[in-house]
Amino acid sequence: MPYLEQAFETKKETWDREQYQEHEEFNQFLADIFAKDDVATFSRQDLFNTVGGNIKATIFSIIFWGYPRNMRGNTFESILKVLPDIERLLSGNRALDIAALTQICRQLKGCGIGLSTLTKFLYFFGFTLNGYRCLILDRRIVEVLNAGTFAELSILGSITEYNKERAYPAYLRIMHQLSEKNGYSVDQLELFLFQFGRNLKAAAL
Repeated sequence: MPYLEQAFETKKETWDREQYQEHEEFNQFLADIFAKDDVATFSRQDLFNTVGGNIKATIFSIIFWGYPRNMRGNTFESILKVLPDIERLLSGNRALDIAALTQICRQLKGCGIGLSTLTKFLYFFGFTLNGYRCLILDRRIVEVLNAGTFAELSILGSITEYNKERAYPAYLRIMHQLSEKNGYSVDQLELFLFQFGRNLKAAAL
């Protein structure tokens, strides 16, 4: 699975909205990204390459990759309002324990950032949790896990909006163990579940 090449395309018109225009840094990002074309494509490799540079630009790029049609409701507008807080959290210690993750989740929920968006940030910024590299856990992957298609992952039980933060450490541990056991990268396993997990009958990984 060529996970670094996984890419999504987004359009300028999707993000060029009146409610965002007061945010100068975002508008400069838009001008830079869409300087030559009204369509931009972001791959995982592109996002990894931005880490270590302008942190706000990295945050915007991750959102464009993860939500090419924009986010639900006023979520992105809320994110712009608290961008310095998000930047501060992502600039901190990247070796998390469960208590630190819980604290971050509580801090970001107020601006509409749930676990799906948060885990995208943690993944691309290279965070670890209990020694395991953070992976994306979005709604689509949760659906695959809950379907019970893969026996090795079914031990996580049913993941809901109410327990997914508690399930996330176990998800990381099992994903890393499966990857190591079978000789593929954990990124490839996560992408496999995202791309194909909903279209397969029960099978062992």
